[in-house]
Amino acid sequence: MTQDDAQILALSGLTFLLDDSQRIDGFLRMTGITPQDLRQLVATIEGQTAILDYLLGNESLLLAFTAEQGCPDDAPARARRTLTGRAFNQDWTSI
Repeated sequence: MTQDDAQILALSGLTFLLDDSQRIDGFLRMTGITPQDLRQLVATIEGQTAILDYLLGNESLLLAFTAEQGCPDDAPARARRTLTGRAFNQDWTSI
């Protein structure tokens, strides 16, 4: 996956979250980001990674996203690895 592909997938993830008020509200609550900060967020690798991490941390949300996108279930994890050089680690204590 190229860097551009990974960034596009992350932006698609944000669009997916924005399409449903419960999904975006959950993302905003979990990250502490305000709606006004979303534009700045998506312009950074860290912000794009946060979107992918949020999807990767919720299997049902992840599967709904990949089904809607018509992409393999592992595409968000591959995109995250492309953007950061590291795999998603759900065990926050080991970071």
